[in-house]
Amino acid sequence: MAARNESFPWTSHYGHYKFFETKMAGHGQVVSLTPLGDGVYELVRTKGDTLRVFICECYAFGVAEFMETADKLGKVDAVIINSMWCGFTPDAKRFCRDQKVGLFRIVEFMSALHRDDYWFFLTDEEDAYFRKLGWL
Repeated sequence: MAARNESFPWTSHYGHYKFFETKMAGHGQVVSLTPLGDGVYELVRTKGDTLRVFICECYAFGVAEFMETADKLGKVDAVIINSMWCGFTPDAKRFCRDQKVGLFRIVEFMSALHRDDYWFFLTDEEDAYFRKLGWL
């Protein structure tokens, strides 16, 4: 469910992604960030790889929203939830991990960028929850 825009790609409430762009510009693992439109970015890391990142503002990003994203945008390497009032389901996080796609809030993405297997990054709370359910 979109936060403001009910039609895909659930664009930013503010009409821009300046916070994300600023955070990535100051991140030590990011060489360049190129906007491709509709909240999609090409991010080049110091490791030499290039990630296709989708910035999403969706109240509750679940598996169905990920599948719609992949259907509309093609392959993405990471989905970033762009606002504090929006989130994602544990099932979506698990599904994306299985697809080697990261699903994060911006602060989590900043930590995950330090890893080769960024899509596996979990917060301590997510780790505990996944273990409780037997997913790890």
